[in-house]
Amino acid sequence: MKEEYIELLTKFDISPTAARAYIALLELGKSSADGIAKRTNTYKANVYSALDKLMEAGLASYIFEGKKKLYIPTSPEKLPLILEESKQKTLDKYEETKKQIDEILPILASSYSSVREKDIFEVYKGKKGYKAMILEILREKPKYWKGFGNLQVQEYFSQYFPRWFKGVNIMLFSTKSEVFLKRLKEARKATKVEIKWLPEELYMPIVWTLFGDNLLILLYKPDIIALRIKSEQIVKTFSNQFDYLWKKS
Repeated sequence: MKEEYIELLTKFDISPTAARAYIALLELGKSSADGIAKRTNTYKANVYSALDKLMEAGLASYIFEGKKKLYIPTSPEKLPLILEESKQKTLDKYEETKKQIDEILPILASSYSSVREKDIFEVYKGKKGYKAMILEILREKPKYWKGFGNLQVQEYFSQYFPRWFKGVNIMLFSTKSEVFLKRLKEARKATKVEIKWLPEELYMPIVWTLFGDNLLILLYKPDIIALRIKSEQIVKTFSNQFDYLWKKS
């Protein structure tokens, strides 16, 4: 019995035992629960439960020959139809859930607004967390990304970078290297990037940048950690310092 068949059939919301029972029925044509148990080398009690699942999924039925109850498989050509039905159920569930979320979102947002702190200090870990943070900030329509760094965001999120930074001016103090120049070339295909060079010994594995009204302190290795600070006073202080250094350089 090929294990890959078993693994595939379990995606139809049936157990491995039920998948083995279905394969056994296809091989036997029809069989009692005892026969299936022997064929699949499992307990009879487990077979009964598996057969119930198969019938619920529309993959098995039964007949009586005299007083003996025999189970029969339904055509495997039903599998694509079952898959389509499952897909439609998933889509229907998605639409229903989305509708419910849309209905309660204003209430939840209002509750959040009433309790959240004016200033935000958040830590995000990993690429998924970083991405979620950036997507939230993008809703503010930031106009610039300025600070100290080496365009690591372009390399780590190359597939999203053109969309994220379209219309965002990038201004960075950076250290020159072959890796950085490659990132810079790709970044300039998507948006305007201005660089002012720092000495090589000032290479920064931990960088900070202002993205709209947020100060981001970013560590990319060994795993991404992002500290997001949304504070008018702090952001204004860093922004003024950056602008002063940028004009002086």
